[in-house]
Amino acid sequence: MSRVHLIRPQNFAEDVTAEKKMILLLCMPRDDAFDEQLRAVEEIALLYANQLKVVLPEESCLTAFREDYVIAGTPTFLALKKGREVGRILGLADRDTLKKFVDQALRSGAGAPQEGNDGP
Repeated sequence: MSRVHLIRPQNFAEDVTAEKKMILLLCMPRDDAFDEQLRAVEEIALLYANQLKVVLPEESCLTAFREDYVIAGTPTFLALKKGREVGRILGLADRDTLKKFVDQALRSGAGAPQEGNDGP
C-alpha cells in the first residue's frame, strides 16, 4: 500500500483538505473485493503520481467518514479538491473506469460535483 496513504482523523486536515493535488479516496470496508479495488487504485496512483494523491480512511474511522461525506454504499470513490467533492463513483470499479473518472475530475478541478457512476 505504498502509493496509497492511510488517513486517520488526526491527519485528515493535512492529508486531504490542505493537499494541493486532487485526492482520490477509496471508501470501502476490508471485504472480499477490497484487495482487487486496492490494486486498481494503486495503478491509478502510479499513473497520476504528479497530479493525484490516493488515500484510504483507516478502518476504525470509516463509519464517521461515511457520515461526514454522506456515503450510503461502498465501495465509493471520491475525487476531492481541498476537501471538497468534485466527483463520485458508487460501486466496484476497474482500472479503466477509475482512469476515466480521474481524467474527468482533473478536468473539472474544483467545480461543481459531478454525477456519480453506478459502476459495473
